[in-house]
Amino acid sequence: MTSWGGLSLGIMAAGLLLVSVWFAGRISRSISLLRQRIVTVIAGDLAAPDPNLPRASELIDLHVLFGQMLEQLRQARLEQFLSQQSLADRTKTVDRLWEFSQTIQGAGRFDQIFPTLCHFLVHELGLSGVAVLSHDSENSPAILVRASLPDGLFNGPPIEFDAALCPCLRQSQPRRFRPGDSPVRCTVERYLTVLPSHEAYCIPFGVGRSAQFVIHMLLPPGQSWAEQGRQLAQTYVNTAQSTLTSLHLLAEAEKQSMTDSLTGLYNRRSLDALLHREVALAERHQQPLSVVMIDMDCFKQINDAHGHAAGDHMLRAFADCVRITLRKTDLAFRYGGDEFVIALPQTPVAQAQQVMQKLREAFGSVDFSSAIANLQVQPSLSIGVAERSAAMNLLTLPALLSAADQALYDAKSISRNCIRIYQPPRAA
Repeated sequence: MTSWGGLSLGIMAAGLLLVSVWFAGRISRSISLLRQRIVTVIAGDLAAPDPNLPRASELIDLHVLFGQMLEQLRQARLEQFLSQQSLADRTKTVDRLWEFSQTIQGAGRFDQIFPTLCHFLVHELGLSGVAVLSHDSENSPAILVRASLPDGLFNGPPIEFDAALCPCLRQSQPRRFRPGDSPVRCTVERYLTVLPSHEAYCIPFGVGRSAQFVIHMLLPPGQSWAEQGRQLAQTYVNTAQSTLTSLHLLAEAEKQSMTDSLTGLYNRRSLDALLHREVALAERHQQPLSVVMIDMDCFKQINDAHGHAAGDHMLRAFADCVRITLRKTDLAFRYGGDEFVIALPQTPVAQAQQVMQKLREAFGSVDFSSAIANLQVQPSLSIGVAERSAAMNLLTLPALLSAADQALYDAKSISRNCIRIYQPPRAA
């Protein structure tokens, strides 16, 4: 009895030992596999744990926690990747904006900025088309195309249409045109070669008091304007607007320094530089150049009798006659008081005399009675004309001005209200 009891206890002890050894081995293998997996995670491998790994029931919670840790690490890695990608994209966008800003800041004219703006908008936003439209409320009711991409975007030559038909200009706000939302689309699309299946976005902006612009952008069919794309487009437009405003202010400052504030004609300060250039061009291209000097008859008497306001009115009226009579390539200067100088490039003296006759007639037809009460005589002009000529030794600017002044003296000394052509003094 005692021997069987001892044997049973021995067998049970051996069995418990074997179970303990087996269980310890299983735990050891699970821990070893978990340790190996942790080593691979430290090395950067965040793959999901093998679901077939042998697990001891005591390590189930540890495996679950380990799996949760892996999921969090994978999510953190994904967020880091997306953050780096977003940062790289933003850095690229900022670099491109900086490149755009530097490019247009080197421009000297409006027309150099618009094609650059179109180029960057097309490439940065993936546009299928873009156009820059302009409108000057002081000079024209029409909208003009200043630049566009691609080259075949417009069906035919550059268009002009009434600015009142542009909803962006009327409301002075960006506007989005979605396909199918409304039968009303932007008026400019009537002249485009693309169909209205392109979703459009327009951004208006102003430069100075009267110049207005609209950027009309088209996405490829099936794409939609996201908020990020609209903000990027607005940033490019704001950058261009800033540079255009700077150019406008510089042009205004230069214009004010070179023009007479009362008449709007060039002032005497700018005469030397501009006329020397015209003389040099006439010499280089062997083309005629006529220079005219003009004086208002009896201006001092009218000014003294009716006041400076009357004199100022006469001067402004004369400047208006100059603007409607002369070509854009002609130059008109207020020389001083009621004296004026006009340069007519590529114009021989006979043709210059005809132009001046039209100017005299335009000034003679001005009705001064509404602004100058009791005016006894109609204001008139005395005019002297000289042409650049090697035969008469009139090749330099001082010689031309002196000859025109001599012709003007002849006109005033003879009868006034007439035109005289310079004649060189006869040899004794």
